[in-house]
Amino acid sequence: MKINKKNFKKLYFDCLRDILKAQPITNVFKEKISKHDISYIDYDLENYLKKSWYRAWQVYKLLPDISANKIRILDVGGFLGNFAVCFHRLGYEVVIVDVYESYDDSFGTLKEFLISERIEVLDQDFTHSSQEKINQTFDVVICLAVLEHLADSPKVLMDNLKHFLTDSGYLILEVPNLLYWPKRINMLIGRSILPSIEVIYKSSIPFMGHHHEYTTGEIVELARLAGLKVSHLVHYNYSIDNLRGYLIYLPILICNNCKEIILIRLIK
Repeated sequence: MKINKKNFKKLYFDCLRDILKAQPITNVFKEKISKHDISYIDYDLENYLKKSWYRAWQVYKLLPDISANKIRILDVGGFLGNFAVCFHRLGYEVVIVDVYESYDDSFGTLKEFLISERIEVLDQDFTHSSQEKINQTFDVVICLAVLEHLADSPKVLMDNLKHFLTDSGYLILEVPNLLYWPKRINMLIGRSILPSIEVIYKSSIPFMGHHHEYTTGEIVELARLAGLKVSHLVHYNYSIDNLRGYLIYLPILICNNCKEIILIRLIK
């Protein structure tokens, strides 16, 4: 049986507290991980992780309930492990994958913590064809806030994500909505909705910030191209969490195409 929203939020913040104890978000850490995207230097990463409890809740609602059989999750692009640890403590078996080696030694203590939690950690790039380190399949593959960072075709990544699904498994994708209402306002007043040219210019190659954000139609079309079917589609907001913000950007409350995040569950 799944837990309710209140208990889920508490569990998430307990997990986040332990993650930040193992891997504090210091200025030195932010400088290390900002090599390929210098915007991390000034970004409030800890606040992002706190607000992401709602992202985790939305994903949790799409996960199958744990029954007598174990549910195995592959978290592709899991980064700081806030989703992986949360779902693991809820009783799911979790393997986390990310290209940690591209950040040099920045994630050493985090990886040790994840392993101590009995979460398998794989340092691997799913945008490459060869995935010889994984010879297993999963009931759920999640890939959250990753697709928008790809500078090239998402085909290899989508093929890999699909490959590691069981025949009855779910693939859950999360992407920022290109048509998010505040972005539309920025365009109307002449502001770019892309990373600033200064950030791109000063970041090392390859730049790993946002390259292509998605509309709802595009993510559905991506699923079709990958040979997958949509079983569930959700739009939600998580960054704006106060009444003033919602009043200023009222369309994000009433129009799905204006909301911040697109979450989609796919089946074979």
